[in-house]
Amino acid sequence: MSILDNIFSKLNPLAIVIIVVILGIFISAFVLSLSLKKKYFTMLWDLQDEENKESSMFENKVFNKIVDDYKLAAKGKSSEINTFAIIEKNFNNELKSQYQGERFVKRAVSLMIILGLLGTFYGLTMSIGELVKTLASSGGVDVLDSMDSVISGLIRSVRGMSVAFITSLFGIASSVLLTIINIFFGIEDIRESIMVEMEEYLDNILSQRIDEKKETPETLIKDELIASLNDFNGKLEESMKEISEVLSLRFASATSGIEQFSESLLKSVEKFENSLNVFSENTRDFSEFNHHLKTNIQRMNVSFNDFTEELKSNTKEIAIGLQIENLSKSVDKLADKVEK
Repeated sequence: MSILDNIFSKLNPLAIVIIVVILGIFISAFVLSLSLKKKYFTMLWDLQDEENKESSMFENKVFNKIVDDYKLAAKGKSSEINTFAIIEKNFNNELKSQYQGERFVKRAVSLMIILGLLGTFYGLTMSIGELVKTLASSGGVDVLDSMDSVISGLIRSVRGMSVAFITSLFGIASSVLLTIINIFFGIEDIRESIMVEMEEYLDNILSQRIDEKKETPETLIKDELIASLNDFNGKLEESMKEISEVLSLRFASATSGIEQFSESLLKSVEKFENSLNVFSENTRDFSEFNHHLKTNIQRMNVSFNDFTEELKSNTKEIAIGLQIENLSKSVDKLADKVEK
């Protein structure tokens, strides 16, 4: 780091800007290469999936459009289909950003070299300018007196040469590294393998299915039936929409009626609650009356029991008195008989 700091501290600001731009282009191209490689590998895995091939439905919309265009072309003249043209047309229309990324990665190599050469010419211009100034300032002066100025001028011119060589070094080194990366990554090769895989699928698999499903009277009837069903489905959807709108209006009116009914019900509930409050007050008064009545009845019961006891005792006394009276009468009669 100290060496780089020493080098950059002696460079011209414009040379530093050129080096920073070269490094920025290199990093951008490297990251873009990784991103493109990942996207192309994802597309290749999607295309090589057997389930997707069997159903002719892919996760990537580019492949689905290619399949649709191929089927459309096969309806008219299946033996004269330009498969590669269909693939290339859809790739150019749908993968514009990927193509631009590929072009940027390709052009980045030459762009970094050009920037290095720009720094080279800028450094040479600085060096020659400083050398011319040094030679011009040393004219008409003694050699011994002008040696210091000549040496300082030569040093400044050598600094200009260092700017030239350092910028060229960064440009060439970055371009070489990026070229090696592109060789190992092979972005264009992956894209071409995707196109070849797609062409093979269309010509060898999908074309056979289309030939098996060529239009016959049965298929025409089937297509007409499908079209009729689709038309019926559309009309049914429209009818359902109309019915839903009518039901929504009726439901809205019913909802308003329910709201009015709920308001009246709330009023009735309030009246009923008031009646319950009045009834509870009356019930409280009645319970107090019942309590007093119960107390009075208990008192009367006690009094009646006392009266009954007294009556029983009096009855016993009366019965005893009657018995004594009868006994006295019997004694009197017996006495009368004895006297006779």
